[in-house]
Amino acid sequence: MNVYDEVVKHLKKLMFDEPFYGLMLIGLNKELSTQIETACVSLDKINTKLMVNPEFWTTLDEQTKTGVLKHELLHIAFFHLLNLDNFPDRKLYNVAADLEIN
Repeated sequence: MNVYDEVVKHLKKLMFDEPFYGLMLIGLNKELSTQIETACVSLDKINTKLMVNPEFWTTLDEQTKTGVLKHELLHIAFFHLLNLDNFPDRKLYNVAADLEIN
């Protein structure tokens, strides 16, 4: 199974087990990229995009994969993407946002 198919598999699992997350995930553009270290969400014109590094993804167990997706979705739910421009140090803001979620 390729990485994109695995992400879709976890999307389907979330749709049934935790519809809040599943419905958020189904509406996102999805992209595989080695230009990021792990996974992230970002604004994508009028939508939001989930990006996953396939090399990182293959190192995770099934439960962690679901957890990573939920973590990224919480960045959207907590409006972290919309607040990003209010902080001059984006790296520090990302750490703070991760701490708020975790």
